[in-house]
Amino acid sequence: MVINVHAHLGHKNNHSDTFWDISAGFYSNLMGVPLETIRKQMAQFQNYDAKLFVEQMDVAGIDKALVMAVDFGMNSDVGEGPWSIEETNQWVVKQANEYPNKLLTLCAVDPRRGERAIKLLEKAVQEWGMKGLKLHPTVGYYPDDPTYFPLYEKCLELDVPVYSHTAATIGPPFMSKYADPIYLDTIAAKFPDLKIVLIHFGSLSYHLKCAEIMFTRSNVYAELSGYQAQALLMPEYFLKNLRSILDAPGIKPHKDRLMFGTDWPMLEAIMDQKKWVEWIKNIPEKGKEYGLKFKQREIKKILSLNAKKFLKL
Repeated sequence: MVINVHAHLGHKNNHSDTFWDISAGFYSNLMGVPLETIRKQMAQFQNYDAKLFVEQMDVAGIDKALVMAVDFGMNSDVGEGPWSIEETNQWVVKQANEYPNKLLTLCAVDPRRGERAIKLLEKAVQEWGMKGLKLHPTVGYYPDDPTYFPLYEKCLELDVPVYSHTAATIGPPFMSKYADPIYLDTIAAKFPDLKIVLIHFGSLSYHLKCAEIMFTRSNVYAELSGYQAQALLMPEYFLKNLRSILDAPGIKPHKDRLMFGTDWPMLEAIMDQKKWVEWIKNIPEKGKEYGLKFKQREIKKILSLNAKKFLKL
């Protein structure tokens, strides 16, 4: 079994035209590709629905996945999309409900929405069956602001975890400083019974901090989407880091808290889901090339066993 704990469903109306324009400009400059070419390519990211995702899950051999939107609307440079954040989350739920045996959902909402965020989360969990809260701090907030503590208290009350982005962002107007996992350490300490998932496990920017936080906070977990490029371009570096992380001491073993994710469809151009699943499955063999030993049991924990326990499947 393979469980993907980080993927996205999306619709053009989730975000403003400004967001799509900024994103196209960023990728055009980054890749040296004409803007109009990027705009055409980005059309696929404006309608990535459950049908398409489940088809690609089946090709990749992924059995279950946790899907979510992203709340960018509170960023002043981007602004709100045509749909409200409530409508966006409802759309995700409606899409996922077409595949109840395959898809689970998270509620994406910016904590700066205050009481509105709390009410949305409560409704999302109690009425729509969503499984937790998704944060993307790079839009402009530090997640450990005490103003947001009532939202985390609501997560505790509802017995659902918090998932938060912890990696460098795609570019302006979003800022990577807000994704530093050290701010989640504050929350983990303040709310020791609240489970927190470090999305992307810090990637290149913050992975050592993530490992250090997990050392002392048994309520902190992580997922490995975002490492596709590192695995592809720097396999020895990735495998040595992974071996160190799995061996790291702590209140609760790291190897019991790492989960598999793809961040679909964001990283498909780097390594599609099928190749990423195969790459992880083949780690015991790949490790031998660099004198590293990985047990099949460790890989099974990453691919499914840890997520199965975490998600109470």
